[in-house]
Amino acid sequence: MRSSSPIKVFKFGGASVRDASAVRNVVRVIEGYAKDPRCRLLVVVSAMGKSTNALEDILNAYRKNDKIYEKMLEELESFHYHITKDLFEDDTHEVFDWLKKRFFDLRQALINNLEVEYEQHYDQVISFGELLSTIIVAAYCDKIYNNCKWIDARRYIQTNTRWREGKVDWKWSEQRIRADVEPMLDSQFVITQGFLGGTVGGQTTTLGREGSDYTAAIFAYCLQAESVTIWKDVPGILNADPKRISSTSLFTHISYTEAAEMTYYGASVIHPKTIKPLANRNIPLYVRSFIDFEKEGTAIGNFETQPKLATTIFKKNQSLITFLPRNLASVNETNLYRIFDELSRLNLKINLVQSSATSFSVCTDSDERKINRLINHFAHDFEITVRDHLELVTIKHYNSAILLNFSNLGNAVIEQKSGDTYQIVVSK
Repeated sequence: MRSSSPIKVFKFGGASVRDASAVRNVVRVIEGYAKDPRCRLLVVVSAMGKSTNALEDILNAYRKNDKIYEKMLEELESFHYHITKDLFEDDTHEVFDWLKKRFFDLRQALINNLEVEYEQHYDQVISFGELLSTIIVAAYCDKIYNNCKWIDARRYIQTNTRWREGKVDWKWSEQRIRADVEPMLDSQFVITQGFLGGTVGGQTTTLGREGSDYTAAIFAYCLQAESVTIWKDVPGILNADPKRISSTSLFTHISYTEAAEMTYYGASVIHPKTIKPLANRNIPLYVRSFIDFEKEGTAIGNFETQPKLATTIFKKNQSLITFLPRNLASVNETNLYRIFDELSRLNLKINLVQSSATSFSVCTDSDERKINRLINHFAHDFEITVRDHLELVTIKHYNSAILLNFSNLGNAVIEQKSGDTYQIVVSK
């Protein structure tokens, strides 16, 4: 009986559904699970390829009244249409009507939200990447297996109205998911969107950029799943970016704590919010390759990290914001509280801090719009300088020999050591 079988949650990112061939490969990856009557499977899918970036460009062009957005929309529609045509061949399939309706809705989301603040408009528009992707993937899976159901994640993951970083109402979401989604899994497997949530009033929210991993963790937590598997174009979690470091090693097992620290410092393989809900219910997380899906990859769970490796994490697109109190006042607890409170309100992530008696610096992800709002907020009390185009490099479990290999990173702006962690902010 399926109803007594454990639930598995899979997540596929944009690279795994970037074209028709990739979508077919996803079907091959899940084939054994989709056909197994004892397996209950929920699949979370991201936007196709670089669709999220394209939607961001469309939104920004539209808000600037730049007519190029129309051409960009046509290109995005053509991109999805050609993938769908390759998968279905017969363009009379109902999926083509669904796509046409979604692109009509996308245009309405652009037009009807122009007067709202940027962050709210962002969520209403950018969400269409996942909606379009999952419609195509679910329709193709149903064509192959005839037991696939598409659901709208916005109906099940309820958040507040903190646009672009929705805070999950865990109690409500769990009740809804357990009541509606779990029974669905008894007779079919389910495909839904990553990255998306919804408010009580029916507005779309997003969970943070690259937040589809977090979606998988939310569903797994609410369904008390057996495991979560994130399918990537890498063999698992490596101790460095192979594009930057020539010799890397694969972790076979990583503890929840170690994984949480790696994501905090900027490791891009897993979204930072993914670990906590899984650790709370002791649900293991597997990171595996959709290219070589027979290999086991990396397991994250309640066990010791193996092997013991120094880990290097690169975080690009950083800004260093320095606060100097006017009239040579000191940086006291009241000032720090105000700065941290405003950084939190603007959702500017704090990646590194450094302070002295008369200055305070914070390294954060670059976001010109938010940083300008921060500067305007404190213009009366602080002289604020900003350095952009920086990179934060973090080395966990470092030693002196390892640091010698990083002497050519660039010009050091900030450097600090804490325990077994070394961090440096560099300009190129």
